[in-house]
Amino acid sequence: MIFWLLLTALTLSMLTWVVWPLFRVHGRERSRAEYDADIYYDQLQELKRDRARGLIDETQADAARGEIERRLLAAGRAAELGGRPGARRQIPLAFALILLVPLGSVPMYLGLGSPGLPGQPFATREAPAAADGVVVARERLREAEARTTATPNEAQPWLELGRLRLVVGDVDGAETALARARELAPRRGEIASAHGEALVRLTDGIVTPAARAAFTASLAENKADPRARYFLGLADYQAGREQDALYAWAALAGDAPPNAPWLPTVIARVTETARKLGHDPADWLLYSAPTTRTRGPTVAEIAAAEDMNDAERREMIRGMVDGLAARLEDEPDNLAGWRMLARSWEMLNDPTAAATAYARAIALEPNHPETLFRGAITAADSGDTETARRRFTRLRDLIPPGTEAHRMVTEAISRLDADAPAR
Repeated sequence: MIFWLLLTALTLSMLTWVVWPLFRVHGRERSRAEYDADIYYDQLQELKRDRARGLIDETQADAARGEIERRLLAAGRAAELGGRPGARRQIPLAFALILLVPLGSVPMYLGLGSPGLPGQPFATREAPAAADGVVVARERLREAEARTTATPNEAQPWLELGRLRLVVGDVDGAETALARARELAPRRGEIASAHGEALVRLTDGIVTPAARAAFTASLAENKADPRARYFLGLADYQAGREQDALYAWAALAGDAPPNAPWLPTVIARVTETARKLGHDPADWLLYSAPTTRTRGPTVAEIAAAEDMNDAERREMIRGMVDGLAARLEDEPDNLAGWRMLARSWEMLNDPTAAATAYARAIALEPNHPETLFRGAITAADSGDTETARRRFTRLRDLIPPGTEAHRMVTEAISRLDADAPAR
């Protein structure tokens, strides 16, 4: 009997705790979007202070301001839909809980519970299961904090502490730790790169001038740092230099190992930006197929080329192009490879070789507009007017009449016809 009295009292007390807020009259609560708007507004004020102190120039300020204001507007639109209903609409819910909870819990306990089961001393209960990943990370975090206390003037413990704080979501603490690590080891690129990421996460994805400086410092020590290259591309994108961002991300995708965990993110960026600029993403992802890839020059090779004179650099590039041509003989169906080879020959001012490569690419995909266009131009440059006219004509047939592109291609055909007697 005592058990049932206790159970009834416990049920009533819990119901009171649950339903009492539903009877209270309260105003509209702030939504997550409104809190986000406050953060973006604070970021705008901080940006004004940085500009006033001369920490950033007007161009950088305008780029960051535009991105923050865009997010602020989005948060404002979301906030218009926010809020929660008043107390009047929640009173029926309160009465429903008062009736349903006792009526449902008692039969459920009678069917599933064991009121006659004797008590079990706490000391004899099983220990909880092993800690999950978050608990393990927090254990490591405490160890890392202890190491920074024991060796406060060594950079490595601060770097490890900053990385762990990023993992557990303590971005402010991570930035503080990584800033300290940079003070102790200002020339370590990996520290500068990690600090830059923390700064970006602090500003909800905006690459501030301070973050950009951190990534630039990282590349000064390691030109292949993928994190720095990715975020510097993002900085260009946010500043309106979308073409520069596309070049940066496409190059990063080309240098990535096929199993790099961040490669899908970079490919997605390349695809999105290329489409936004009106390009075929496939033309920018020639090096990024997950299977056999036709690789271009790596970052290390580019760095080596910077120390060469013009003749040596040209000879190195020609060697790479010759190697690509040799590999394509073993991969005759590699459409992306033939396009890249054609462009490479164009860069080396060899229109005849470029025209041959374009012919192979067009044979594999006859109706690709950009390949037809470039193939027609190289054919004309190499003196093959008939092939150029045939490719331009096919391209014109693919373009809707009345468009500017249709008019330009028609004019190109007319110029070929006008120049034909002189050839």
